[in-house]
Amino acid sequence: MGVLNFFKRKQDSDLEKKGVDWSKALEKVDTSNLTTMQKMAFGFFKKLPKSKQEEVLRKALNPQNIFKEKEKIIKQLNEAVRAGQMTKAEAQQIKNQLGLR
Repeated sequence: MGVLNFFKRKQDSDLEKKGVDWSKALEKVDTSNLTTMQKMAFGFFKKLPKSKQEEVLRKALNPQNIFKEKEKIIKQLNEAVRAGQMTKAEAQQIKNQLGLR
């Protein structure tokens, strides 16, 4: 690494360009419990270009939105643990990542 390249933020810009591949996660989503409108919205979301999908997910995972819906998110996580859909450790990890205490 030369002196001129020291201040370049190449790694960060590469990550921003690459983005996250959500296709595998979207394939694993169980839509059996969704309503018809939710299934239509999910299908529409899956057909969006990857850049638009990332933009929508960034808005949804915005800290203000998470804080606003904190009680609802915690309730859903607790219900998922009770139903056996996830372990307590997984729920705790999600709470830590979202900053829910």
